[in-house]
Amino acid sequence: MTSEARSRTVDADRRRMVARVEQRDFLLRSLDDLEAEFDAGDLDSDDYANLRADYTKRAASIIRKIESQEAKDAAREKVAWLRIAAWVATVVVVAGFAGFLLAQFSGSRSPGGSITGDIRVSARELLFEAQQTFSGGDLDGALDIYDEVLDMQPSNVEALTYKGWLTRLQGDTDGAKVLLDDAVGTDPEYPDARVFAAVLAMDLDLPEEAASHLAILDTLDASPFVTQLVDSMGLRSRIDSALDGDMVAAAEEIALRQQAALDKVGPILMVDSPPRFTETDLSVSEVLDAAEALAATGDLINAVQLLDQVLADLPEDVEALTGRGWLLARTGNAELVEAGGAYLDAALELQPGYPEALVYRAFSRNLSGDTTGARSDLAEFDALDDRPQELVDLIANFGLREAIG
Repeated sequence: MTSEARSRTVDADRRRMVARVEQRDFLLRSLDDLEAEFDAGDLDSDDYANLRADYTKRAASIIRKIESQEAKDAAREKVAWLRIAAWVATVVVVAGFAGFLLAQFSGSRSPGGSITGDIRVSARELLFEAQQTFSGGDLDGALDIYDEVLDMQPSNVEALTYKGWLTRLQGDTDGAKVLLDDAVGTDPEYPDARVFAAVLAMDLDLPEEAASHLAILDTLDASPFVTQLVDSMGLRSRIDSALDGDMVAAAEEIALRQQAALDKVGPILMVDSPPRFTETDLSVSEVLDAAEALAATGDLINAVQLLDQVLADLPEDVEALTGRGWLLARTGNAELVEAGGAYLDAALELQPGYPEALVYRAFSRNLSGDTTGARSDLAEFDALDDRPQELVDLIANFGLREAIG
């Protein structure tokens, strides 16, 4: 390694050491603050446990890196002194053998290799350095580092996402949107990209787009930090307030209809010894609305059981099969999504082209990572002569087309 290259390496190590020490101190202070917030009752036990585990894990990792770097620096210092002593004692000998050694090294390097070697910093290290640079208040410096990452990996979703976010902080909302759209397109299930895209959409007065990002975010395994960002910015209430009045009124009308159905269905089927569904005067649509009302309150078990009572008598009822599949699929749980998809498959085998089953299965397939299948279902829905407006709105409001490309 040349002295210039060695100097650059030392300087880079020093910068990383400073950044790591700052990160360690920040995390340790955060742990102290977390304890204080928990003791004051500002955090519930689950959030406290999750955040404490995350901070502790990150702090331990940083401390190990600091200790490793300190050992490396000590070894480097020792080697430097030894190198100086060796140079003083053997300068004439080294000069005599320089040509020979260089020839040997050049002759043994691999094809296309470099005589001076190749020093590389990983994208992960650069991403960490960008975080620390931004934490230190140097926004422009952080953007430069994200550019370095994108030069190495143009589709690095974290770099696209955070460069987009910092670009927004600079006031360039158009540039930020291009970057965040790229990030969402690269990895539709990256929570950070979704939350930042939702915030930016609100900046640009695009509440429906923001709502679609937030709806998809709700299906993902987001970190507590992302959840806190949504809450701290009041994103949900801002989106709700900004949405068109007709959409809100339509949602309220549907909720009222479903609650009315539950009020009718509950006393008949949700009892200790309910009659068979076919012995009642209830319609499948009423039971489906009642199940949706239950699901809206988080009572998925009773919602599914209501539809099971219908299917016990009418095992090939397409509406009931579709409704049960959709209840399971939109939970986002991998096993339930798969089970829900099976019910939607059954509905479409019985009635190919059934609009609700096509749209719900498109969502289900996208959640499972089958974007090709999702696009196929959506294309088949688009080709239908009769496309219910509720389904058209559902696709738009939840950003299905954008999610599957």
